[in-house]
Amino acid sequence: MAARLGSLGFSVEYIMFKKSLKIVRMIIFITILVLVIAIATPQGRSALKTIGFVFQVIPSIPVKPLALFSSEPIREEVNFPRTFTDGIADIYRPKNDKKNAAVLLFLGVNPAGRDDSRVVDLAESLARTGMVVMIPWSDTMTQNRIEPDEVGNLVNAYKYLMKQEYVDADRVGIGGFCVGASLAAVAAQDTSIRDNIAFINLFGGYFDATDLMASISSGTRFGDYGEQPWEPSELATSVLRGHLIQTLTLESDRLLIENIFINQEEKTANGIETLSEQGKRVYKLLSGTSLYEARELISELPVDFKDEMEIVSPIGNVKDIKGKILIMHDASDNNVPPEESRRLFESVSDREDVVYTEFAFFNHMDPARDVGPLTWVVDVYKLFMHLYNIIRIT
Repeated sequence: MAARLGSLGFSVEYIMFKKSLKIVRMIIFITILVLVIAIATPQGRSALKTIGFVFQVIPSIPVKPLALFSSEPIREEVNFPRTFTDGIADIYRPKNDKKNAAVLLFLGVNPAGRDDSRVVDLAESLARTGMVVMIPWSDTMTQNRIEPDEVGNLVNAYKYLMKQEYVDADRVGIGGFCVGASLAAVAAQDTSIRDNIAFINLFGGYFDATDLMASISSGTRFGDYGEQPWEPSELATSVLRGHLIQTLTLESDRLLIENIFINQEEKTANGIETLSEQGKRVYKLLSGTSLYEARELISELPVDFKDEMEIVSPIGNVKDIKGKILIMHDASDNNVPPEESRRLFESVSDREDVVYTEFAFFNHMDPARDVGPLTWVVDVYKLFMHLYNIIRIT
């Protein structure tokens, strides 16, 4: 009897083993089939590249498949023509002999630096997906200044990128971060390049520079729902401060405002009274005021300054952008309120080729905000879907 029971137990184990083996074989077969389909179709290849790119740029994901399955990109410094002198840019490109898709990326004010690991990782990751990346550098932007000339410089950089022998001119786009996103949007409206832009990706940009100034001055974010308190970052405040101080024509106004808001010297009622009318406007804007009064004060700033802010705002001719428009924003951004991107999206939402994605796990530009597991998973999926739209085009 014991022998029979032992034999029966062996038979059951053998049957279970064969069933398990069949399941394993089926899983392997399905995996191979999925990989074959993925590699054999443009959609599948785009999805695999997007997954690799997402894994590459999120620091909390330890696996970096792009680095394992692609060659290290070529990095080189180039000079391109600008309005008055040559500009400097870094180009990252795949190590191949093909004509590749390409993107011009503008990092905006106070960029981390050419050799910052986040900048290098982003550019190299895009290059590993098969894309040429050109990053122009600006002295004025590193000094927290937004200059209208940067728009023309971006147009020239885009033309330079399109002419490179390793670039497929039919698959070139432009993108930017924060202020760089807004200037990229303005450059994309230029008649000399707008018909040759396949896509534009804007991350954390503003729609109207004067609206952004009013938000920073009043500590208010506003939209169709009304107004909400908002705490601007030190970077946002310093950019506003620098631009407003530049509008002052009297040296005495400039010195007093700088002493109060930059050197942190104690202000006095008598000192404030010595300011000109223009100086008092700037003082009120930098001291903080209501959204209504901030708008009134901004409307009274010098005409030349307001004209410059209009030039660097996408709101002017955003409908002239021809390529696919993709917009991203951190829902809790304290550099630029997300309402700026929402207004940009609403202005072109009648088009079918516009994508807007808002995230919770980004801290301005870095996917590093502390969020719950479910929010993190949802945002990673949203990031995949957003980036897939770009990689599918290219």
